[in-house]
Amino acid sequence: MFDPKSLDQLGPVADEMLGGLQADEAMRLKIKRAAAEGRTARKAPVRRFVPAICCAALALMCVGITAPRLNAKDNENTAMVASEPVAVAINTIAAGEDAAYAGNELMADLGDNAKVRAASPAQTLFAKGSGDIPLVSVGGAVYQMLETPRDIGSSLLGGKVGSIAMYDEQPSLASAKEMSAGLSNVAEAGAAVYAVRGMADSTMVACEVGGSMRVFQRVSYAGKGPAGASLEDTFSVRGKVKSAELSGVGELTGGEANDVIAVLLDNAVLKSADATARKQTLTVTLENGLKLQLGVSGDTLCGCGGWSCPEFFEAFENSL
Repeated sequence: MFDPKSLDQLGPVADEMLGGLQADEAMRLKIKRAAAEGRTARKAPVRRFVPAICCAALALMCVGITAPRLNAKDNENTAMVASEPVAVAINTIAAGEDAAYAGNELMADLGDNAKVRAASPAQTLFAKGSGDIPLVSVGGAVYQMLETPRDIGSSLLGGKVGSIAMYDEQPSLASAKEMSAGLSNVAEAGAAVYAVRGMADSTMVACEVGGSMRVFQRVSYAGKGPAGASLEDTFSVRGKVKSAELSGVGELTGGEANDVIAVLLDNAVLKSADATARKQTLTVTLENGLKLQLGVSGDTLCGCGGWSCPEFFEAFENSL
């Protein structure tokens, strides 16, 4: 019986299995050729497979980037596939509440009946400074310079109400004592401050700036508001109004303008000591030709303090 663990049986087994096999020169050459062909067969597929993978990946990328329109030949207006790159024009929009836009500028077209338009900003009458607002302070009250008129001359000047004790480029850092003594960031120290003829000096004043007599309107500033005064104390225009224009709503003149301003002065309630608004404006042209302005936001009007007065807006619209 055959025992595979017995080494002395190895010879007969080899003779039986390999009988007739001759290890001559022909067999040696055949083995070498087979070995050479085996090495080539193992290397060739690897060399072909690498570029195949690269080409496949590149093809996928090209399909994603340059996918054509769906049914482009049938309909030129067919929407582009989501993966197709599309050039989109983006308009720049300046930041800040005083940034200017052209009125009714078309910004987006969403269809035949849906359009988004940029709203026209309210036009301010106040002059702008490089840093802080251009102002003068007298007796603790703060007045901001108006853009126009550039020079009212002596015909509209009233009596002297104070003078500028100190020039300061950063009036927001000044003390209450310095503000009360007379301070400005546009008028020189020593400049006289005058009332405007026919107007309360708690509403507007005039002061020389750069050789011209400029007009300043009472405003809130750095937390300082009306200090217990009413709206009429800081915006004393009753019976002196030639026209009143509420931006985006309309304009009233003569008796109707004075009537609605009277409603405002009678019913305004202080909402905030220091408030500003730029969404709309109420521009009041006085009989002397000068103009004053209040900012408007909702039912609040802002000048020296923020004043709530829904009755005014109702009266204004009813009078149009």
